[in-house]
Amino acid sequence: MAVALPLHPRGRRPRSPLTTRQQGYLLAAPALLIMIAIFVYPLAYSFVMSFFQWDLSARSTTFLGLANYADTLTSPSFDQSLRNQIIFSVVSLTTEVVAGMSIALLLNSKLRGLRIARTLLLIPPMIAPAVVGLNFRWLFNTQYGLFDALLRTAGLPPIPWLSDPNWALASVIIADVWQNTPLLVLLFLAGLQSVPQEPLEAAAVDGASAWRTFWEIILPLLRPVIFVALMLRIIDTFRTFDVVWLMTQGGPGGATTLITVNAYLLAFQSVDFGHAAAVSYIALIISLLLMGALYGVPRLWRTSAA
Repeated sequence: MAVALPLHPRGRRPRSPLTTRQQGYLLAAPALLIMIAIFVYPLAYSFVMSFFQWDLSARSTTFLGLANYADTLTSPSFDQSLRNQIIFSVVSLTTEVVAGMSIALLLNSKLRGLRIARTLLLIPPMIAPAVVGLNFRWLFNTQYGLFDALLRTAGLPPIPWLSDPNWALASVIIADVWQNTPLLVLLFLAGLQSVPQEPLEAAAVDGASAWRTFWEIILPLLRPVIFVALMLRIIDTFRTFDVVWLMTQGGPGGATTLITVNAYLLAFQSVDFGHAAAVSYIALIISLLLMGALYGVPRLWRTSAA
C-alpha cells in the first residue's frame, strides 16, 4: 500500500535544507567520531608524548624537543632491535612470497584433493597470534617439544631453539612464516585464477616452457597482487609483537627484540614513555618509507617499459 508524502503548498515536495554531501557527512559523523576517539586521538597524543620526558612519580613532564629521537637513534638497544627487525622482515617476506607463490601454483593446477587443501589454508591466519606464540613455545621446548623429540628419534642432537641466540630469531621467523604464508597463498591463488587464458594458450602453441611462461606472462600479470601482498606484510612485520613476546620475550640477550618489543620494554619496564613513543614513530616512518619505495617500483617498471 503506497503512502503519499505531504506536498508543499505549491504542490511540490519539501526539500531538505542540507545538500546531499552534507547529509552524507551527517550520516558518517558517528563513525568518524568513533574513529577519532579510538585512533586519531591516541595517535596524536603519543606523537606529542615523544617530545616530552614523563615522570609518573612526580606527575610532571619536561619538553625535550627532538632529544628522545636523537637518543633513540644512537641507542645500542635500538640498533640491535632495528637489526633484528630487518632480518626478521626480509627473511619472513622472502620465504612467505616464494613459498606462497609455489603453493598457489600447485593449488591452481587440476589435482584431486586440492579443495580440502584450500580449506585448510584458512586455519593458520584465523588463529590469534597469541595462541600461535604459545603453541610454538611448547613445540620448540627443549625437553618436551615436538621438534626436538623428532630430532632425538632420528638420532640427532636436540637444538636449543629458544635459549640459543643463534636459533631464537629463526624460531620466531618459522612461527611467523607458518601463520602468514597461507594468507599470501590465497592472495596469489586469487590472482592466478584471474589471469586471462589467451596469453597462456598462445605461449603453449609457441612451445614455451612452463618456467618461461611463468616468468614472462604470469608473473608480470601478478605484479599488482604481489605488491599489495608485500605492502600488507611489511605493515604486519613492523607491528609483530604477540608471537615474539610469548615465545621469547625478546631474549635471549635481546636476540629477538624487535622494534615493537623494544618500545614495550621502554614503556612498561623502564617507564620511559617518551622514548617508547619515539621508537614507535621511527618504526612508522621506516615502514612508510619502505611502502613508498615499493609503490614506486611498478611505476618505474612501467616507465622503463614505455
